[in-house]
Amino acid sequence: MHPVVALLLLGVGLCALGVAFYASLIALWLGSMAGVVLAFVIACTTLAGGGRWRPALVMPEHVEAGTAGLPRLRRNRPRGRDRAWPSYLASQWRYDWLGAWRCGRDIIGSGYRLIRGWGEFTTWPTRFLLQAVPLAGWSGVLVGTLLGALLVAVVAGTVLVVAWIGWVAVIALLRGYDSVVRRIRRADAVCPHPECYYKQRLPDYRCPNCAAVHRDIRPGPLGAVWRRCGCGTRMPTTVLRAARKLTALCERCGQPLHTGAAALTGISMPVFGAVSAGKTRLVHAGMVKLRDELAAAGAELEFDDEPSRQVFAEATRLVSGGGETAKTPAGRLPAAITARVRRGRRQALLSLFDAAGEFFVDHQENTELEFLDHASGLVFVVDPFSVRWVRDQFGGAGDARVVAANPATRDPDEVYQVTVRRLKDYRVDLGRRALAVVVVKADLLQELDWAGPLLSGRVREWLTTAGLDNLVLAAERDFAEVRFFVASSLTGTTPGSALSPAEPFLWLMGRGGFPVSRGGSGRTVKEPV
Repeated sequence: MHPVVALLLLGVGLCALGVAFYASLIALWLGSMAGVVLAFVIACTTLAGGGRWRPALVMPEHVEAGTAGLPRLRRNRPRGRDRAWPSYLASQWRYDWLGAWRCGRDIIGSGYRLIRGWGEFTTWPTRFLLQAVPLAGWSGVLVGTLLGALLVAVVAGTVLVVAWIGWVAVIALLRGYDSVVRRIRRADAVCPHPECYYKQRLPDYRCPNCAAVHRDIRPGPLGAVWRRCGCGTRMPTTVLRAARKLTALCERCGQPLHTGAAALTGISMPVFGAVSAGKTRLVHAGMVKLRDELAAAGAELEFDDEPSRQVFAEATRLVSGGGETAKTPAGRLPAAITARVRRGRRQALLSLFDAAGEFFVDHQENTELEFLDHASGLVFVVDPFSVRWVRDQFGGAGDARVVAANPATRDPDEVYQVTVRRLKDYRVDLGRRALAVVVVKADLLQELDWAGPLLSGRVREWLTTAGLDNLVLAAERDFAEVRFFVASSLTGTTPGSALSPAEPFLWLMGRGGFPVSRGGSGRTVKEPV
């Protein structure tokens, strides 16, 4: 080759290299700027959920199946998570970050693969010239993307940390408030349905749109203030708010609970005693008198379900008309008689359980009476005519007045011992329970000298005199507090009567967290201290 041509070619080559060098620097700088912009574009498109590299979306199905990346549940929560959309801060942010990383990685990798294909079938000088500037520019994009991603990560991470702290604080505040208020109210829910009677502080709730069951409505990974059901319906998160808007279900049997269950003060009052002791009559007369006593105190009593309303209507008819009370069917578990008490802004749910006397005379029979275990206070009905000392005062069990009284078939002390044994066997802490001992059928003891202490309110003294001192001592030893009452289902319902059948229920209501001051409308008949 002629030296001049060689020099000319060398000069052209050097010029090309110089141009390529400076062009590569410019491309590197421009690429870096473009890379920063690309990082922000990737972040925005990822958050928007669009683009070719759309991140995985955490669905309610993933939450239900346990594949949403949420914290593990405790071992005492075997039923898994609810079918609902998770909070962004609980799960989705991880998939968005991973999606943004994969998007940037794929874009950068695709660019390098494309540039490597340019000039593939040319000689290396030509390939170098064709690839140098694009490689420099794309390397700038890589550097800019990394720098932009770092900046985005710092900003987004800071925002996520601040938001997460606030989110956790809101969850803790709402859960704490919900728990403290319900504990102060002594709120719980006892399933009123026979063969269940399960006591719970956290019922299930049904979605009003798709009827899906949510087993843990509290604030958490599925939502702080609100949660979205799998169908998209927005639902409140705390029990206090959910109780006003959603249908509560028993977490054991799935049957509906009363409105306000687990959010309102719950007072469960089982009544127990022997067959023919007068339990049902006391419950009927007590409900009628309780309504009047509460009305005099400015409160309102209403029944929550149709069966309870029918029982109260029958009670009103029998008490006002003086009819005979039908015997409670033996062998059939009772449904709760549920009433709602309103006084101002306060409310309480009262649950009365009246099981047949046959359940309380045999230890095997009362194993199904789970409602006994959950009661804050119990009512023990004592028929005076079942006490031998009383029958002797009349001249024996064959006396016409004793027969007419239809006395209970078992001794009160025997019935008490069988029932208390059941509670102890099931590890019920009687040291935190109250017992109201009620001597009934007081209207049949009027104008009898030996019944004077009883009718004047010295019930404990009278029981001791009648030979039930062992029962009295056992009750005071077993329970945290015992009070003694005397009641008449006939004369006790008149205004101002000292034999009011509502008194034991009013006392247990007060001890259960819903005291009612009546301003002299009635008085508690109890043994003076």
